[in-house]
Amino acid sequence: MLSISLRGQEASKGDFSEKRISIEKCQQWAMENYPAIKQHDLLDKAREYTLSNISRVYRPEFSLSGVASWQSERMKLDLKMPKTVNVSMDLNGPVSIPVSIPEMSIPVSDQDRYNVSLMLKQALWTGGRVKAGKQVAESEIDMMHAGLDAQLYEIKDKVKELYFGLLTIEGKEKQLDCADEILDSLHVRAEAALKDGVIYETDLDVIEVERIKYRQLRLELEAKREACLGVLSMLIHRPLSKETELQVPEEVILESDKIERPELKYLDSKIDRLEADLKMQNAENMPKLGLFATGGYGKSGLNTFDKEFKPYFIGGIMLSWNFGKLNTLKNDRKLKRVQQESVRIEQESFIFNTKMEMLMQDAEIKKMRNLVKEDEKVLRLRESIRQASEVKYANGVYTISELISDVNYALIAQQEKLLREIELKMMIYSKKITLGL
Repeated sequence: MLSISLRGQEASKGDFSEKRISIEKCQQWAMENYPAIKQHDLLDKAREYTLSNISRVYRPEFSLSGVASWQSERMKLDLKMPKTVNVSMDLNGPVSIPVSIPEMSIPVSDQDRYNVSLMLKQALWTGGRVKAGKQVAESEIDMMHAGLDAQLYEIKDKVKELYFGLLTIEGKEKQLDCADEILDSLHVRAEAALKDGVIYETDLDVIEVERIKYRQLRLELEAKREACLGVLSMLIHRPLSKETELQVPEEVILESDKIERPELKYLDSKIDRLEADLKMQNAENMPKLGLFATGGYGKSGLNTFDKEFKPYFIGGIMLSWNFGKLNTLKNDRKLKRVQQESVRIEQESFIFNTKMEMLMQDAEIKKMRNLVKEDEKVLRLRESIRQASEVKYANGVYTISELISDVNYALIAQQEKLLREIELKMMIYSKKITLGL
């Protein structure tokens, strides 16, 4: 694998900076150190707490209540008894004997009531709510994990742009180094020719103007490199310096066009989440069975007419079934199915758009490969022309301006070839990111 020395931040950071890095390492470090990655741990903790809470449905449930009330009417029994009744007896003939009935005391309840009670409930069967609730919680957390992965995946593209941007800048700087060597050589030869009276002094000025132009370009590149290097260093959370080597990725051949993007996993998790909701709907329409026990102390207790404070106890089995949701169950199920189908259509659209993007990338990669081959031919011709121009200039056939023009054309050919080679590698990496590799 080729490598390019990266001129970056000041040497004071060199002792702590990375010595050699690759684009794969940078992408890995960037994703590991991105602040949002911490949410994965928080989601795992949320999963643990949520599942624990759902499991506690089968634990006994206690509730304490107290009531003090006053009612506008008393509870009483309205019984009207006759003072006497006739009792018939058959003693060898009909006899009717009047019998008097003593007065009876009919109880009447008090208007004020006081009650303190402790109630215990124990679930025996929840109709599948616990299992369905756990599936909903699991699918919800999984969906959030997948959504976070899709968000973090975008960092790969940012690292790719910065990494290849730095390689491009370094490539241009190497071309400037080559230009400086050529201009330095021309300057030495021009000075010798000036002493011999072969050329004018303005020829040296023309060379110096070109050297100034290249120095200006170098200053621009250094500023861009410093900016890109600073952002990349912040993304990967590691110091980079001029001693750091950026490995130039080799051109790889992608054997498979299978799409494995995290966005698709996120959409799959949304479908699973809706499926869990369907199971929860079914469970919510099932009855619940449990035990209950209530112990209390109050006036009155279980006897409404009792005017004394007394303890009491009630216990038994309890069945509850809410039929209200059955009215909307059918439509609720259809709604969830529609939502699932909507997500599947979203998946199909994403795959369709991704495949279109891949077709365009394949066309660009093919075009760039052909251009690189042509660049090699152009470069050979431009180098040949430059060398011939130097001979012509030495023989007084060419002016310095004509020679400088051919030198620039040769340098441009070198730069175009180098930049296209880097761009080709970047396009291949772009396709890898598009595929989710």
